[in-house]
Amino acid sequence: MKSLSYSEAKELTSEDYEDFIEDEGFSPRQAIAATFEDSVLMMKKSHKVYVSVMINLSILSLKENFIPDYLLERQENLPKLEGLNEEEQSAYNCDINALNQLLSNQNFEIDKDEEYRLRVNMLLG
Repeated sequence: MKSLSYSEAKELTSEDYEDFIEDEGFSPRQAIAATFEDSVLMMKKSHKVYVSVMINLSILSLKENFIPDYLLERQENLPKLEGLNEEEQSAYNCDINALNQLLSNQNFEIDKDEEYRLRVNMLLG
């Protein structure tokens, strides 16, 4: 099975998030958690997918003026992606800039949930 590209992982993340809101009636907070859990297996198989999902879930939540603590904590330790083709590199750079801008605005609340944070740590190993 071919590994997903950065852009494909980003698109799947966004589609899953929107599906949880539109089809399942989830709130943005519920949709972020559900999308995260839906993406765990993909993230464990590919570093590029992991980075894409973590960045894009963070952007989606920050656009709703919140970020879960487990996403915020991992932003500081996300290594830069290298070896991307030109299109992926451009998308990645745009996402990093968008994320940094949203974080610097400080117009968000941090959702803290110790139990769920422990679950995330367990899921990601």
